[in-house]
Amino acid sequence: MEQNRGNWYLLTGLILGLALGMIYTWVISPVREVDTHPNLLRDDYKDIYRSLISRAYQANNNLPRAEARLELIGDDAPALALAAQAQRFLAENGDNEMAKVLANLSAALQISSGPAATPIPPTVSAISEDETSNGSNSGSNSENDGQDSATSTREPTSEALSAPTPSPTSSPPFILQDSSPICDPTLGETLIQIIATDGSGEGVPGITLKISLGTNSSEVFYTGLKPELGLGYADYLAEPGLTYQLEVPDSGLV
Repeated sequence: MEQNRGNWYLLTGLILGLALGMIYTWVISPVREVDTHPNLLRDDYKDIYRSLISRAYQANNNLPRAEARLELIGDDAPALALAAQAQRFLAENGDNEMAKVLANLSAALQISSGPAATPIPPTVSAISEDETSNGSNSGSNSENDGQDSATSTREPTSEALSAPTPSPTSSPPFILQDSSPICDPTLGETLIQIIATDGSGEGVPGITLKISLGTNSSEVFYTGLKPELGLGYADYLAEPGLTYQLEVPDSGLV
């Protein structure tokens, strides 16, 4: 009998505790909801916010609305922030398609605000520490054989891609315009640089590029991820002494 009475005391105390707690949280000191602002979000949540904005722009192509939404994040340079996030996606082996979506919005912002700050002319420059005859021979052979292998022996060759103007006859979307090694000891690293331009010489962002080393799996990157260097610019950090194969999947150019 005493055991049953003790259980009832516990149940009564539990009910009273719940009732008092609800009265305190709902009446005495209720939770006050405060609307936050996107610029107060953590960096990882800001990345998600930019991704959603980029997806929305891909769906409706409403650039003014995308610009207004990006202003809420408070980035000093929204286009550069989008490009940097796209590069992080690629560096972390993330979603390549999402990286391209981010790059497209970044390029659209750059185009709407005018030409890039430091545009690169529609010619090709490969930057490395030394220049040897091997790099020059590699560039000439690629043009003769219809194939291009970027050889990095301290001087990888780079490729500029130029889209021909529309014509009645069929032609590939991109053609190899130039491939040449350039020595720039100030860089301190070996780069394969690509510049994709249209028929008028304007940079073309969002072009998919694949680079591979022998039988290894290819890596994907895009033009326009460094808009401060030009909308059609892309580069790849290469290792000296290795031969790379660059491909533009949409055009069949190798």
